[in-house]
Amino acid sequence: MAGLCLSRRRPLRVLTLNLWGFAEPYPERQRLLRRELRTLDPDVMAFQEAGFDGHRHQVKELLEGRGFHVAHQFDVKTPERIDIGCCIASRWPMEVVELLSLQLTENSRFDLYAALAVRIAAPSPVGPLLFVNAKPSWELNREYERELQAVAVAGLIRRHTTREGFPPILAGDFDATPDSASIRFLSGKQSLSGLSVHFRDMWEEAGDGSNGYTWTRRNAFARKLIREILHAERHARRIDYLFLGSFHDFAPFASVRTCRVVMNKPRHRVWPSDHFGVFAEIDVEPAQGL
Repeated sequence: MAGLCLSRRRPLRVLTLNLWGFAEPYPERQRLLRRELRTLDPDVMAFQEAGFDGHRHQVKELLEGRGFHVAHQFDVKTPERIDIGCCIASRWPMEVVELLSLQLTENSRFDLYAALAVRIAAPSPVGPLLFVNAKPSWELNREYERELQAVAVAGLIRRHTTREGFPPILAGDFDATPDSASIRFLSGKQSLSGLSVHFRDMWEEAGDGSNGYTWTRRNAFARKLIREILHAERHARRIDYLFLGSFHDFAPFASVRTCRVVMNKPRHRVWPSDHFGVFAEIDVEPAQGL
């Protein structure tokens, strides 16, 4: 598997998914997750709320026997509370370049709020690839914290990339809708803290034109949480994202061929997670004639 090449015929495949840890009914969810991951066959994956209880490593179990390289934020730093966190899996070897805490105010004191950055030894024509998995604050009244966290993540990416490198990929459960300040900042629609950046929203660029909701009461697991936590009967948001570094800032060619919401159907009334995933294919070579 490590020798697999990327080309015009074989784009780079990327997935982001909030796994919801070991939440029940986990044996049924685990079987469904394994099946879906094999079907999609991503090259690089960003998982949020990935279970790690000191004995069981959720992502390693899901990908067992497939030769993937895995880095969990708790491999880098063991918190007082070991439960769930950010995790990255790659078809190719990788090294962790930084684990950034996103506990930036008194309202965001939670080990879960972090960004994990790795450099992946992807084959040519990609070469070294910076891949960042972010999980900022989730609470609906914490957009100020998410603004600070988005600026911090942009700084992390700036520290570890150069214009000559392949565009970085930013993935995660950002718990913010496209019209929020934090997402508007990341996608280049507004500035924050005297800084402006531009990351290409892969769904906006290559989705099917729908709302692309990834957290919705259509999902029975999400519906239960929406009722218990938000006390709402109607609730649907797009809060999970894949971003690609802007062509303004990075030289090599990369375009998003397709982007779609995945793991959004139940099997025998069991959903893979309380979130839906986002999956994209990225062309890494220009089309002929360009």
